[in-house]
Amino acid sequence: MKLYGTLTSPYARLTRIVMLEKGLADRVELVWTKTRVADDPILAIHPSGRVPVLILDDGTVLEDTAVIVDYLDALAAPARFAHSADRRDWAYRGIEATARAMLDGLAVWAREVIRPAGEQSPGIIEHEARRAFRLADYFEGLLAKHRLSGPLTMAQIFLFGSLDVERRLPAFTWRDGRPSLVDWHARISELPSVRGSRPPSLP
Repeated sequence: MKLYGTLTSPYARLTRIVMLEKGLADRVELVWTKTRVADDPILAIHPSGRVPVLILDDGTVLEDTAVIVDYLDALAAPARFAHSADRRDWAYRGIEATARAMLDGLAVWAREVIRPAGEQSPGIIEHEARRAFRLADYFEGLLAKHRLSGPLTMAQIFLFGSLDVERRLPAFTWRDGRPSLVDWHARISELPSVRGSRPPSLP
């Protein structure tokens, strides 16, 4: 199998974390690519041009983080992510959805600020910044109450992906005044799967 991603895509990194957690590194070839360029190589693989993209051994093409995680989780027992018992825990699912919403909003913010200055929307930037810091406060409160502990879950992976956007978006100063979030991020960052998912350009 081949997993396509860019050096900056948080969604591609999430799929790499799951791949490593599931022990599939020897079955998946990582292919680094670029998107949003005139000769976008992803367009030859899939018309949406999005990453991550997973090409199965039989040539089937899967896009979207949720679909790829679903496939990887089903590929090797035990089920831990898309097929885990957490899928029937609606309180947990609500937290997971909020973590995904945080990442989605931060992705919009990060894409907006790299547009030419005259094309940026101050309204979008302000809206997504407010949302990001509001959700950072929400997760600071959850972590202070010892929520999101235990084995790695998709909620934690989405939250890590959100916080990791700071390397592309210095204005996302989520560390200020959020000690529980800082401590949690430091611990998660040292997990072998998280360390192993770092793009080659990162230290």
